[in-house]
Order: sequence, then structure tokens, then C-alpha cells
Amino acid sequence: MQIFPTKSKKRTAQLRKASAATGCLHTGMILAFAYEDAAGSKVPTDEVEEKNGKFFKKGTDIELKQIVAKMSKSLKNVVNPDDVVRDYGADSLRLYEMFMGPLDAVKPWQTKGIEGMNRFLGRAWRSVVGDDDAAPVYVDETAPEAIEKVMHQTVIKVTSDIENMSFNTAISQLMIFNNEMMKMDKRYREPCETFVKLLHPFAPHIAEEMWSILGHNESLTNVAWPEADHSKAVENTVEVVFQVNGKVRAKASVAKDMDKAELEKLALENERVKEFMNGMQVVKAIVVPGKLVNIVVKPA
Repeated sequence: MQIFPTKSKKRTAQLRKASAATGCLHTGMILAFAYEDAAGSKVPTDEVEEKNGKFFKKGTDIELKQIVAKMSKSLKNVVNPDDVVRDYGADSLRLYEMFMGPLDAVKPWQTKGIEGMNRFLGRAWRSVVGDDDAAPVYVDETAPEAIEKVMHQTVIKVTSDIENMSFNTAISQLMIFNNEMMKMDKRYREPCETFVKLLHPFAPHIAEEMWSILGHNESLTNVAWPEADHSKAVENTVEVVFQVNGKVRAKASVAKDMDKAELEKLALENERVKEFMNGMQVVKAIVVPGKLVNIVVKPA
């Protein structure tokens, strides 16, 4: 359980106020978990043991409270970056530090977060390169529309987020893009290369390796940033829910501009909706384009 001290919240507010006043961005402090007893005395982490989700001073029944505090030698809660790089790699460390939250926020260090970033890089490698020893084959065909759409959406968002130093949300969008790439039946060159270019500022080592495997000799540092086609990033479909007497019975992906009559017809023809209309009389249909169709029924 994360417990953020009031002073940490105040510290974040102070940093944001200072940033607004000076026009500069003040980065937030990274804290670490620490422990204290009922009297408020701090206990070094090497003297703490966990039992059933609770924390105790080793060899005693004295329960401790988990808090977040500054990293210090006395509390023995300092995270050595050399150890992290040894276990997870420099790219995982870079990603995690940028993914922890807004750059100016005070936030606690959690090693499990590093593991998550490491797994993401593993999935990214599989989607672009694969797990086989054989060299991956890339096709120059146009990727499916769904892949193209998320690709252009990602270029737009990551570009904007980097300019605004919102690195955590940029990485989230890269994860969305990679999830779509994992569904590809082929390795389409354009999405693969675009993904690697966007990943490069966050995880340069693995990105450079991927770029080389994609068949390029020059460094990504000298490659132009990808440009988005905004027309291809537009959402043309929406998910609507079909209800019977206010209860959701089915969902469907439909054209964004589908009119009320077509939506109502689609709902009435849905097999799942028909099950709940069996033996009932339709009183009326409430249609909200782009959102829902509610079929109001009563016993026949």
C-alpha cells in the first residue's frame, strides 16, 4: 500500500508553482519505501520482515507502518542504479523513471515497476523481431487499417507528449501501439519502423538494435522523426451498447455516423437482444447515436 506523506503532496505543489513562475520545469523527487513504529521512529529496511502483507521488526511482533521517505543511508532504502542496470538493463531503468508519473510529481520507487517495463520491452522485441533465431521477414505492403490508425494516433500523441514532457503518457501510448502490433499476421515494415523510431528516445539501446535488424546501417539519432497523417488517425467507428429495459445485453462496433433508424434496426436484429425480447412486446426504442440503443419491452 502506498502512503504519500502530506509533505510530499506539498512538495509537488511547490514545484509546480515554482515551474509556473519561472517558466522552467522542476523535476519531482523520487522517494523510496521506509518503515516506522507506532512512536514514529524509523526502522532501517534490513531490519524489517513482511508477514502476510504486514511489516514487522525482525524477530519481534512489533508491527511497522510502511511509508515513503527520502532515500538515505541510515534507512538503508537507497536504490543503487548499477544493480538495477545489471538486473534489468539501462533501457528498463530509463523507461521506468519516465513512466512513474508526471515529471514534476513526487513519487515512490517500486522495483516491481522495473519488472513491468522489462516485460514491455520483451513484448516490443517479439512484435518487431520475434523469438526465433531466424532473421525476421518484413513486408512492404500497406498494413491493415486498424494498425495504420493506431500508428498515426501514436505518432501524434507521442510527439505532443514529448514536447510537453509528459513522458509517462507517451509510453502508455507506445504500449497501446505495441499491443496492436502483436496482433499482426505479418511484420509490416512501416509500423515496425515507426514504432522503433518512437521508442528510441525512451529506450535507445534496444531501439538501435531493432533498427539494425530492420536493415539500416545509420544510427536512429540521424533519422527523421515520423510524421502523422491526421486523416488516418480519425476514429471512424464507435462501440454502442444494446440494452433491454435498461440492462446491457450486447455491444457492437458501428460506423460513427450511423443514424437512429439504422441503429435501432441493428439492435432489434441482434441475436442476444432477441433472446430477451422473446414473448415480449416492444413499447419503444430509445436511441442515442454513438452511445446506446435501449429497447423498452413489456409482457405481450
